[in-house]
Amino acid sequence: MPKSIPYGQYASPRVLADKIAWCGPHFGPGSGAGNYQQNGYSITAASLGMSRIEWAETSYLSQSQNYYARVLYPANDNSNELQAVPPSAVTMQWFYAANNAQVANNTNLLGECVQLFVIGQ
Repeated sequence: MPKSIPYGQYASPRVLADKIAWCGPHFGPGSGAGNYQQNGYSITAASLGMSRIEWAETSYLSQSQNYYARVLYPANDNSNELQAVPPSAVTMQWFYAANNAQVANNTNLLGECVQLFVIGQ
């Protein structure tokens, strides 16, 4: 299972106006926790001390500059709602920086790290 570690000032959920901000390094999956599988893995709001994720972003390149990670949001097919409901999870996918192809199945990304910033509630 991949691991995210918050910076000290974000060690617990903080209120940003009426939102919660989470910021820190996010390490890729690998070793005993299982290697990367194509189509990515979920990052839940609960794992970051939130109930919903409104916005998530990563730094462009990993620490080694060989990979980058992207956050994908679930589809919302209800355009008739008055207020959008933020998702309780997003999907993290990793890509090779050299060719923009998704990382192959069973790749160990444990030593790779991107900065992750999330705003939620």
